[in-house]
Amino acid sequence: MSEESTYKPRCMNLYCKSMVVYGEAFESDPEYTEGQTEFWCLCTSQNHGPDGRTVSLGDCSNKERSCFQEF
Repeated sequence: MSEESTYKPRCMNLYCKSMVVYGEAFESDPEYTEGQTEFWCLCTSQNHGPDGRTVSLGDCSNKERSCFQEF
C-alpha cells in the first residue's frame, strides 16, 4: 500500500529553520517538533504577520487571513 500525501495549503511567507534547510520536506528534520517550532513571516521578519496575528503552521494555513498568499 502506498502512502498518499495530502495537500495542506499554507502562506508562502511562512518560514522556519527546518524549511530553510529541508525545503518542502521540513517535517522530516529531526529538530522539527510540531507545535514547538518557531516560525516567522517573511513580510515582517517576526513571529506575527502583517495582520498583527501570530505566525504558525496552523495559523498561516488559514485562507481567511488578509495576508494569506497560497504557496
